Amino acid sequence: MRVSREQVTANREQIVVNAAEQFRRRGFGDVTIADVMKAAGLTHGGFYGYFDSKQALEAAVCERGLAESVAAVDAVRDGEGGEGTAAEAPLRRFVDDYVSARHRDAPEEGCTVAALACDAGRSGPELQQLFVSGITGMAGSLAGLRGQGSAEPAEDGGPDFATLSTMVGAVILSRAVAAADPELSERILAAARERASAPVE
Repeated sequence: MRVSREQVTANREQIVVNAAEQFRRRGFGDVTIADVMKAAGLTHGGFYGYFDSKQALEAAVCERGLAESVAAVDAVRDGEGGEGTAAEAPLRRFVDDYVSARHRDAPEEGCTVAALACDAGRSGPELQQLFVSGITGMAGSLAGLRGQGSAEPAEDGGPDFATLSTMVGAVILSRAVAAADPELSERILAAARERASAPVE
């Protein structure tokens, strides 16, 4: 039976959504095509009707996820995102939401950079180029947040890589020790929240 163009589009979307959740939770290497297709409710053999390779799926997932991460910073800048009150400085609001136990404990729902940066480091230049764009975009948007509220703009007026690195690194490190030493995990998050939202000296 021939599948309609609309159904093909819907199936591809389902594959990307399910792959994104599994990749962010388990990494590229621990997720198979069969895992993704089963979660999407599709047959393993049908995968190549949607993607040429697993690497192509990884790229599609990262491209979308990185764009969503940049958009999340922009939403806070525009007063639409974050869980804090409107009176809080936008940067503080975003940092508190990002560098949180909730984000640490649910990588499948969180930022692609924090979940898959290490995988990207082991991938080829094509996928890494997506991270170049995503990381630069996030850092640029963070610099914009520093221009609002009580925080200071990035010192050189460019992308705020220092704040982004602090936030992403804290989430990664807190995940690395959460099961073995929950108290240390919380300390890492708390220290990074203070550092990332502090005014530039």
